[in-house]
Amino acid sequence: MHRSFIRRVWKAVQPPPPLPARRRLNRAQRRLIRVTSITLALGTSAWAVYAYIASAPERASRHYRQAMQLLGPGDFQGAAAQFTKAIAIFPEYADAYLGRGKARQAAGQSEAAVADFEKAMAIDPTLDVAYIARGTIEASRGDFQKALADFTRAIHLHPTADGYYQRGLTYQKLDQPKLALADYDAAIASDPAAPSIYLARAAVKRVLGDLPGARADHERAELVENTQ
Repeated sequence: MHRSFIRRVWKAVQPPPPLPARRRLNRAQRRLIRVTSITLALGTSAWAVYAYIASAPERASRHYRQAMQLLGPGDFQGAAAQFTKAIAIFPEYADAYLGRGKARQAAGQSEAAVADFEKAMAIDPTLDVAYIARGTIEASRGDFQKALADFTRAIHLHPTADGYYQRGLTYQKLDQPKLALADYDAAIASDPAAPSIYLARAAVKRVLGDLPGARADHERAELVENTQ
């Protein structure tokens, strides 16, 4: 009896036997599968989010192209709507703000257009065409000094025929024909195939008393227009 009691006590205090190797392996496998599944799910989700964000410029450019197609025929409202969709997808799309500004300007919404041009400048301060666009609105309002500042800024960033031409028109309205003539000369040097610039220069030459030069510019304008 005494020995039997001792054996029972000894058996009771012994640690439980280890799990079979197969069962231990299955638990480890299940744990690994769960961890791997969670990791893969998180990784896949993160990659999907990254890929979606990275594709924003391309997705926005589709709406931009559609807007430009509508802008040409004169569907300014439709073009503005497409530019807005492009901006919603990619808020740093300076050209989309510029395009929407031009659509709004053409539709007579000058205040909204100026706001878009200024947003484009804030995103890309080197966007010379945005300064020219805002300058044309300022000139149309009679705010010639602000217009001159914008045209000069545009020319400083990127000298173009349009920049010189617009500034020349502004100098002409300010009764500064010599400065206007210099800008028209620069505009023609940049783009010799623009009849409107020759006609503007002809008007300035008449004011300055250069009648032969004015006639020559008129003839040149007609020649360029007939060859286009």
